[in-house]
Formats: sequence, structure tokens, C-alpha cells
Amino acid sequence: MIFTVFRPQSLIDPKSKILSLLIFSLVVILAIPVIIPGLSQHYTDFHILLHLTGIGFASFLTIVAATAYRRVKTRRLLFTTIAFGTFILAEIFWLIDAAWESKYYFWTFSSFEIGHVTIFFTLLMFALSVFRRD
Repeated sequence: MIFTVFRPQSLIDPKSKILSLLIFSLVVILAIPVIIPGLSQHYTDFHILLHLTGIGFASFLTIVAATAYRRVKTRRLLFTTIAFGTFILAEIFWLIDAAWESKYYFWTFSSFEIGHVTIFFTLLMFALSVFRRD
């Protein structure tokens, strides 16, 4: 008869520690230029934290996908890595729009519009990775 011993250490794997550390460090690093000036506007705090968390998750997923691509070398994983990378860009543009609304324009486009264009490119990369036959 085999008994399985429960170990609480198995609940927390190294990837979740890396993700937690990445999100916490992003919030700390971006707290001074992004969060602290917006403290007077209480309604934007959660919105800004939402985008910071999105950047953290997308960064973690990009790192994991790039590591998997380096091992397997399939185009599906390459497109997935590019998709997560462009999602980071979209979240950065949306963070700029949330923190400094209507202040930053790139050519004639607002950062909000550029975020939407990069999300479209993200969806295109995900579609290529899903429908690709490797």
C-alpha cells in the first residue's frame, strides 16, 4: 500500500513565485512616476493597478513562452511569444493613457488608439499560432 504525503511546499511552485515577484517589482518600480501623482484622483488608482498587473502577467507569459520556444523551436510558440510581447506594448500604451489621459500623442494617434492597434496585432499573432500546422 502506497501512502502519499501532503507537502505544503508543493502548493507554491517556482513559477508562481517568479510571477509574484515580477508583479510586485513592477508595481514598486512604477509607483513613483505613475501611481503617486495619481493618488489625488482616487478613481484611477484601481485602473492603473489593473494595467500594471496586466503588464506583469504578460511579461511572465512572454518569458515562459520564449523559454518554451527556445527548447522546442516551433513557429506556433514563436507567434505566441510575439503575441504576449505585443500585449505588453498594448498594456503600456493603455497605462500611459490611464495615468496621463489625453496628454501623450504619437503622431496624430492617442496612446489609447495605439493600444487598440497592438491588441489587434496580438489577436493576429494568436490566430496564426492557433491555425498554424507544425
